[in-house]
Amino acid sequence: MVRIDGGLMLQHSFMFLIIVLSLSAGAQVWEKAESSSTPPPEFVMRAFKESDFQTYPWMNEFTNVIVINKSNEGRERQTLRLFVNGKLQFISKVSTGREKFEEGCKPGQDPKADHCSGRAYWSTTPTGYFDVKALDERYFSKLWKTWMPFAVFFEAGIATHQAPAGTEGKLGSRASGGCVRMHPNDAPVIFKTVSNTPQGLIPVIGRDGELKKTPAGDVIRKVGNKTLYIVQNVVIKQ
Repeated sequence: MVRIDGGLMLQHSFMFLIIVLSLSAGAQVWEKAESSSTPPPEFVMRAFKESDFQTYPWMNEFTNVIVINKSNEGRERQTLRLFVNGKLQFISKVSTGREKFEEGCKPGQDPKADHCSGRAYWSTTPTGYFDVKALDERYFSKLWKTWMPFAVFFEAGIATHQAPAGTEGKLGSRASGGCVRMHPNDAPVIFKTVSNTPQGLIPVIGRDGELKKTPAGDVIRKVGNKTLYIVQNVVIKQ
């Protein structure tokens, strides 16, 4: 028997659950604008290494591991790497959050035309370990009044998605409102890989990359998409 998050007990077979999430607040909202002069602190997490598939066997319970480096320096800056069954399959340039305070649109401005957001906040791409929250092949952001095709949401309103038309030249640099923008040829690859992966039992992982366990020391598991997102800010020297 396996312990499932929430205290349910499952034996050898189980029913897959489909969770429909409401994203009415709009995409790319992460940190509240508590202060325009002080950015939100960087979350402390365990950085990913390819050897983690051997060091942490539970990582192999995820069919896909997607590693995003939001650093603006180093060899792996602004990249997304897709590992399938522990093997590197795909690398793509991305644009993560601008990491600055967004003042929001002024009266009379339009989010799409004036490239401003519908509210004030920090355009930070959160670091940490995340599982998949929702997928939407044709998501429309109310905050930015723009389409975000092939969106895979992994935390709150934060997703990997196709870069808006005209912004493809900024890939490889911090240029988004907080989401992870991808090339039009690459975003469908990630979306299809995640959407075609069957649901199953996955270990519950803290944002810091540590397993969640019961007081008795048993690993807690839940039913979910077998894709793990890891977002880090690591400078890899040449």
